[in-house]
Amino acid sequence: MTDLHRGVTAEGYARLPEDLLHDLLNDAGELVGEVERLLGANLDNQDQLRSALEELGLLKILLERPAGTLSGIDGGYAIERTASVDLLLSVAVGVEGLAEGTTYWEGTQYQWWSRVGKHDLEAERLCRGTMVAQELAITANAPHDFRILDGSHLTPVIQLNSALTMSSDELRREGVRIWDQLQTTDALASMASDEQIVAMPKYDSSRAICDRLEAHTGTEVPGDDKLLMSLLLRPNEYTEPQQVAVEPWSRLHFDSGGQEHEEWAEAFQEVIQPLVDRELSFTYFKPDPLSPAFRIEIKRGVSMPTVDAILSTLKKQMTGPFVREPYPQYLADVMAKSVGIGLSALHSAVQLELSRSDRAELAELLLTSYRTEGI
Repeated sequence: MTDLHRGVTAEGYARLPEDLLHDLLNDAGELVGEVERLLGANLDNQDQLRSALEELGLLKILLERPAGTLSGIDGGYAIERTASVDLLLSVAVGVEGLAEGTTYWEGTQYQWWSRVGKHDLEAERLCRGTMVAQELAITANAPHDFRILDGSHLTPVIQLNSALTMSSDELRREGVRIWDQLQTTDALASMASDEQIVAMPKYDSSRAICDRLEAHTGTEVPGDDKLLMSLLLRPNEYTEPQQVAVEPWSRLHFDSGGQEHEEWAEAFQEVIQPLVDRELSFTYFKPDPLSPAFRIEIKRGVSMPTVDAILSTLKKQMTGPFVREPYPQYLADVMAKSVGIGLSALHSAVQLELSRSDRAELAELLLTSYRTEGI
């Protein structure tokens, strides 16, 4: 605490949040130094690192091709833990990219699921497992030339396995019911092998390229691949597609969580074998000067002309400096994040119906939120 505030502190009282914010900002200089240490070296060695990228044969220039149709798919979930019960909601949406015409969707463009149940810490795992099943169902049935799965190909496997291994038999049964209804095994197989489906994770900590450049130059390369490629790549450049690493891909697996659901674990495991066999590549692509480099996961069997077609299609969906991802992926993300509003509306609707019923006291006693509400 600074001298300005010591008199107040000695009396056992702090002016909150002013004093806390003052001290927080006063120490921001330490963070600045850490940022410079982590990122400054790559800026200083930018020319050397770009030369190394070329020497290793990792630099490619996009040969633009006619853009295909594109859709982006994303999901979201929310849990309202009231004083007595949990209200769960999961949604997934598919959004068509910018195009001269409209592509007719034979299947649904959105999925939703809701549930009320007793308090259970594993409810979030069920929500996540439901959400990715919904995303996979929409992705598998989208009629577009290319489809963007938000996140990595790893994500659905991790979330489905988490839901499959819940300790609650009741929640596991609900998960299985949903997967059966959404034909999740078939949709998961499509995700793992369909060349038209690409994945674009927003967060990426991979250092595969950083490590290769570090070994080639003999100098430390801090940070991660996404950061470094954002610095080194020029517009319309991308990295040579590389096979994904042995870890964690070769260890992808499903546990049954119990004998009752072994068939589901075995079926899921069988259809993700292409991922376990690492039949997947990744590339980093920078479509324009203002964009970061995007990590894109594509199937290894994709030809280079098809890679150019995928990247050309994605480039056409970059609408401006404020939308820093392909338009349909951006819009699907915005829609999916509004799931909290939907849950609040659902909460209010249930509460209103209860208040009109013969058990009106339940509206107050059972649906009161345990959280402090803002004013």
